[in-house]
Amino acid sequence: MTKSKEKNYWPHFIVALVFFAIGLGVWTIKAAIDNPVELDNSYMLNYHAVDEDINDILKKQHIFEKNYDLNLLTNKINVGKNKLEIVLKDKNGKVVKNAKIDILVTRPDTTKYDKKVTAKFENRKYVADVDLEHEGRWNIIIKAKIDDAQGFKTFKLTTLQ
Repeated sequence: MTKSKEKNYWPHFIVALVFFAIGLGVWTIKAAIDNPVELDNSYMLNYHAVDEDINDILKKQHIFEKNYDLNLLTNKINVGKNKLEIVLKDKNGKVVKNAKIDILVTRPDTTKYDKKVTAKFENRKYVADVDLEHEGRWNIIIKAKIDDAQGFKTFKLTTLQ
């Protein structure tokens, strides 16, 4: 009677699977460190303040949208100096002069290059200068405050060569 020796590969498979799982874990941690999560700044506040005051923010936004129209006249931006022009009118079409307008120019994927400026009223529109160092996609977030109304509007633009 001859005994045949059969080789069992299951222990090799299990060890390889453990090493594969460890490798995936290391890869996941490295990817998380290389690509940090950025905070959303769509209301020009950190998310804790937005979470606390969201009802008040939405109430003021509703009052603003009911009474005012906000438009960005600038439809192109370039690397370098840019002039952002904003028109704020009431629902009757009359230009509003007494608003406080803050502008945040930010990249959609990072807060590293954020530029925050305040617009000044000139020639029936609000004007702000902003200098951009990088090409690509940009979000223009405008916050307009008039009395009890406060509105936010986001415009998406891409720099041109």
